[in-house]
Amino acid sequence: MLDASGSSREVEWVRILVVGAGAVGGYFGARLIQAGTDTAFLVRSARAQSLAGTGLALVEPDGSRAMVAARALTATQLAEPWDVVLVAVKGSSLDGAMDDVAPAVGDSTAVLPLLNGIGHLARLVDRFGAGRVLGGVCEVATELAPDGAIRQLVPGGMIRFGELDGSSSARVAGIAQAFAAAPFASRTSETIVQDMWEKWLFMASGGAVGVLLGGSVGDIAAVRGGSAAEGRIVDEALAVLEAAGHAARAEAAARVRSVLTADGSPFTTSLFRDFRAGRPTEGEAVIGDFVDLAEQHGVAVPLLAAAAVRLRVASTGPGGQA
Repeated sequence: MLDASGSSREVEWVRILVVGAGAVGGYFGARLIQAGTDTAFLVRSARAQSLAGTGLALVEPDGSRAMVAARALTATQLAEPWDVVLVAVKGSSLDGAMDDVAPAVGDSTAVLPLLNGIGHLARLVDRFGAGRVLGGVCEVATELAPDGAIRQLVPGGMIRFGELDGSSSARVAGIAQAFAAAPFASRTSETIVQDMWEKWLFMASGGAVGVLLGGSVGDIAAVRGGSAAEGRIVDEALAVLEAAGHAARAEAAARVRSVLTADGSPFTTSLFRDFRAGRPTEGEAVIGDFVDLAEQHGVAVPLLAAAAVRLRVASTGPGGQA
């Protein structure tokens, strides 16, 4: 695998270790395996035993089911560096994941996170060094079923990634080559940090819309005052990005507003789906940190703050569960 400068050996293959086999990591890892890429999952013992026994099930939006033979490793089995470490865990699990995956991160390893928010970048850089960490965003609508299957809610998936400084590099080109064979969309980006801020804008706004207003975008828009309330949440989030020095580009701002106020839309975020199902959420990384950022910059965000409190109440135990 080529390093960031392109000075090492030419790309012959890319070995990809996916940290986590949940809704996001399981989906992209399975698609890479289907394409013949040398891919394995780093998971806990129970998940490793399940994957070794039955493989990983992918359920398409039409209900068809495919079994993927998945190689699963636990932390104690990591003995050498991998070319790419694709981090696909929830923010609350990142510290443990970094500890587990450390033996797989060598001098030329590229660490590519697919987490929501921004705070994880500094944590990864502190642990592994700026030269190893890339920026990344993904778009996919999946959920982890009770039987361990990855259920895709709508067709398609996408990964966008790049160097944090916006430069072109041989390692990014090598990863792009590996991703190109897989049945999901991928592209490199010279503005990946701004892309990540705009993804955070979308997830924080969309998560707050669902959690605070209680339904899909279309359900909310259908009631009196619904679209206006959705729009006010988007306004708050846009003001935070501007105050933080990462104002959303016009196209991104228009997309967020369009998607989150659309009449008849069934759209919900993964955060809201987890919240509604009583599963652990990324509430703090997606909305809590966003509200903290607003406070740091003196931006009033009463609706986003209310959504953060609603998530905290729901996480306090059975009595406060949604």
